[in-house]
Amino acid sequence: MRLYIAGPLFTPYHREFHAENVRRLRAAGHDCFVPQEQEHNAHESSSVPEQVFQVDLAGVRWANVLVALLDGPDVSSGTACEMGIFYELARHDPEKIGMLGILTDERPRMRDTSNVGESINFFTLGTLLKIGAVYPSIEGVIDHLARWQEQLDGARSQK
Repeated sequence: MRLYIAGPLFTPYHREFHAENVRRLRAAGHDCFVPQEQEHNAHESSSVPEQVFQVDLAGVRWANVLVALLDGPDVSSGTACEMGIFYELARHDPEKIGMLGILTDERPRMRDTSNVGESINFFTLGTLLKIGAVYPSIEGVIDHLARWQEQLDGARSQK
């Protein structure tokens, strides 16, 4: 599957976390569009908003699935925007399969019984949950992607 990797890129932790997840996703056979690997992010000070938007929007349009890192005091504004654009595209494009979130922070899961929590804006979270799921690690995402792939393969074989 073609995956768009959404999430903040502001700290070495974020960039390394994405890089490791992408390594695992690629090892599982997925193609990944990773904003931090794009030329416009190689020299952030010279990037202009229009360039970042055009390149990343092309990645969102290309992807079948959006995988979003949800950690932080709230979902990154860029990530929320990417999720909203993907959700709307998915409403009209059967090639858009869904969105999966990674929430490693245990604090939101301890706040309520639905395994997600108060630190995530409920509108943003609802967008993701409408067409996907949230997992505490990349393993859950990889397993979910495998199930989606099986469903796609089954539908193709019935044609």
